[in-house]
Amino acid sequence: MSFTTLSDDEERELHRLSHVYWKEALKCEKAKAFLAGSVLVGSALETLLILMVNCYPGEAELTGLVPMRKGVGLPLLKWKLPDLVKVAKAANWLPSGLTLGSDWDPRKAKVGDHAEVVRMLRNLIHPARHVEDHYRRRVTAKYLRRQFEFVLHCCDWLAERVTKSVREHMREEGLSDS
Repeated sequence: MSFTTLSDDEERELHRLSHVYWKEALKCEKAKAFLAGSVLVGSALETLLILMVNCYPGEAELTGLVPMRKGVGLPLLKWKLPDLVKVAKAANWLPSGLTLGSDWDPRKAKVGDHAEVVRMLRNLIHPARHVEDHYRRRVTAKYLRRQFEFVLHCCDWLAERVTKSVREHMREEGLSDS
């Protein structure tokens, strides 16, 4: 393994944090703090992707996209959301139909493309990114609702990958015929 995965305590804390981020985003929605809610939903996705890489570090490594510094893979907790999304798309945990930077085509867009949208909206917390990508516009309730939908869609795909893995393991162990 070219990178350090999570300790048991770190993994438990990230599970807890994913729920905290989601609940806080819901509070932001009620308070009409849509930008803050979008940031929190993006952080919830980031947390889930860290946990996914931790579960399947070999698959992450096979993508060839593990972030490196001086020829050594960064510890998982040092990965950034763009790194995590790239790995998730390359590992086919979140398949993508578009290339980054291309025009949005809803007919070709897949769950990995939606994860990129979540990442882009989450990054509006950075002033320079907001000026470049969202000049003189506000993040509205509609944006936040889409963020929730996109992350739930990502969760479904990630859960399906985990379910598939459990089924394969059970079959290998002779615990299931299907």
